[in-house]
Amino acid sequence: MIVQRLREIQNRFGFLPDEEMRKLARETGVPLYRVEEISSFFPAFVLQRSNPAPTVVRVCRDMACHLRGAADLLDPKKGLPALADQLSAQTGKKVCVEGVSCLGRCDRAPVAWAERHPMPEHVHAWVYAGKSRAELEQIVRKLATGEAAPPPDDDAKYLPNVNATEAWEIDVYGRENWPRDYRAVRKFIDFLGTLPKPLAAPPRELGGKDLDNYVKEHHPLLAELKAAGLLGMGGAGAPAYQKWLDVWREPANEKYIVSNGDESEPGTFKDREIMLRLPHLLVEGVILAGLMTGATAGYIYVRHEYLEQIHELREEIARAQELGACGPNVFNTGRSFPVEVFESPGGYICGEQSALIEAMEDRRSQPRNRPPELTTNGLRDKPTVVNNVETLAWTPYIILRAGTSYATRGWRVPGEGKQPGFGGRRIFSVSGDVKRPGVYEVPVGLPFRELIESPEYCGGVNGKLKAIATSGPSGGLLPARLPVDPKLDEKKRADAVARIRERSNNDAEIMEWFMRTYMPIGETTLDLLGVPLDLNFFRNLHALLRLPVEPMLGAGLVVYAEGTDLLDQAVNFTEFYRNESCGKCIPCRLGSQKLVQIGTELIASRETGTKAEGAGADVKEITKALQLTSICGLGYVAPIPLATVMAYFSDECVKKPTV
Repeated sequence: MIVQRLREIQNRFGFLPDEEMRKLARETGVPLYRVEEISSFFPAFVLQRSNPAPTVVRVCRDMACHLRGAADLLDPKKGLPALADQLSAQTGKKVCVEGVSCLGRCDRAPVAWAERHPMPEHVHAWVYAGKSRAELEQIVRKLATGEAAPPPDDDAKYLPNVNATEAWEIDVYGRENWPRDYRAVRKFIDFLGTLPKPLAAPPRELGGKDLDNYVKEHHPLLAELKAAGLLGMGGAGAPAYQKWLDVWREPANEKYIVSNGDESEPGTFKDREIMLRLPHLLVEGVILAGLMTGATAGYIYVRHEYLEQIHELREEIARAQELGACGPNVFNTGRSFPVEVFESPGGYICGEQSALIEAMEDRRSQPRNRPPELTTNGLRDKPTVVNNVETLAWTPYIILRAGTSYATRGWRVPGEGKQPGFGGRRIFSVSGDVKRPGVYEVPVGLPFRELIESPEYCGGVNGKLKAIATSGPSGGLLPARLPVDPKLDEKKRADAVARIRERSNNDAEIMEWFMRTYMPIGETTLDLLGVPLDLNFFRNLHALLRLPVEPMLGAGLVVYAEGTDLLDQAVNFTEFYRNESCGKCIPCRLGSQKLVQIGTELIASRETGTKAEGAGADVKEITKALQLTSICGLGYVAPIPLATVMAYFSDECVKKPTV
């Protein structure tokens, strides 16, 4: 793989020497222009012709780090770049300080990635998190002058804030005090041993209940995934069962499982902890997906900044192979299923599943037009399951404890007798203005208030709650109190509940309880902290309230207290999308830059007391264009940060908030 070879060269030298690029082209038979095309696209690759500095410090500039002063640290005249210029002049060696997209340590903001490569094939890289400006200045000085670098802030040495009173249920081995012996894989292998003939995929013509019955009868462990109601944890919330079923039904002789561990959305860092502390769950989940769908190989795609996680996963794969759980002869069945780690070449766009596949195929990481879907034409044009890290990590629990065990672990409406409730559990990463930023496993449907204020979780807000980014930058900023249309009378409420009841009586009962509790008739605002942490509830709530911007729920929550300049934050979010656009869709490439320009002009007009005419109309027009023409979700969500601030915090577009 060209991308992986380039990654190895970059890791060895700290950049890509021209001669090494030519050598790679000769050895692989790939034309040099193709090697150049790939290497010039990905932000993590540094070309020799760019005159790379022997000392480089990259400071995260997004969300939590921006909230903690990254903009001041990166000020070219007064911040660390000015110090780098001074040190370059003093030492005669180039020192570079620059901004970089989210490094995945948002709970320890601000974060910096430092590299020093004073001689060929002698590279050091460190992560520094939660340091003061004075400490970062000292780090830059020591690196530039060749002194011993201060000890890095390794993820393994840092114990993040987690649930205070209970261990995570996802770790079924830890909860049961079992050895990590891949017994979920053994359970499936034992099941295969009871069959009189090989497991056969359902006939193509089967569908609906007939298909469900076939799966229950012939592939009961796959049926457990459906019973669990396990959803994708990467954002879209697609049922995991459906992807696995679709790939199992494909008759191809090659199929693949890919775990998407390119956790690059600002504010999101839950998979970091799963891959570091529970790698066996992910590796077993990949193996289970492979064996249960008839796949031939598995890959764990991990962002390159997660050095410790990559190491732990490779160690765990080696251990699993020693046990016989993967490799050429899975538990002596003659079945082959190798698993390996794919180290990302960098770029937020790689989190989009088809763009991720493009990178794995040694192409520019640009999203594909779909259909065809990846379940029929994925990696190497073969059927492929792409699942989030957490999704796969839950599968050992489901196979060992049954799908209904997971499905009944959600939050339930308080009250006497049998109350409606939610299904499953999931993990959230929380950062920003909370007392205990961290990674928390919670029952699905737990109200925001419990997660944010309970001492078991985040322990409260540092100040008064102003807004929450409920899906990293993708969902924009929701106010502490959402607007409720006063025209939302009893009939409209009843009609909304009736529509929900057509899909789910349980969901309808939850909405009725929620309206009684938080939305009495005549109330014009809604307490955001009362909203349940459930993706489907978010969608139902939007259908009821018809909010100005559709709310989103992701795995990364960033909390903002009163006094925060939310227009400034929204512009920062938008800059992230501008920086990370792959450029394939012209409306996205140009529109994201135009959105940044609009936000910057709003800030400037606010400072001068003038009015930025037409900004709202321009954002609406760009939103419509991007949502109609963008191939992937980046273009769809790029306008949302500004749109939410203009809808919910319009006063901040004309006057800066006071601290």
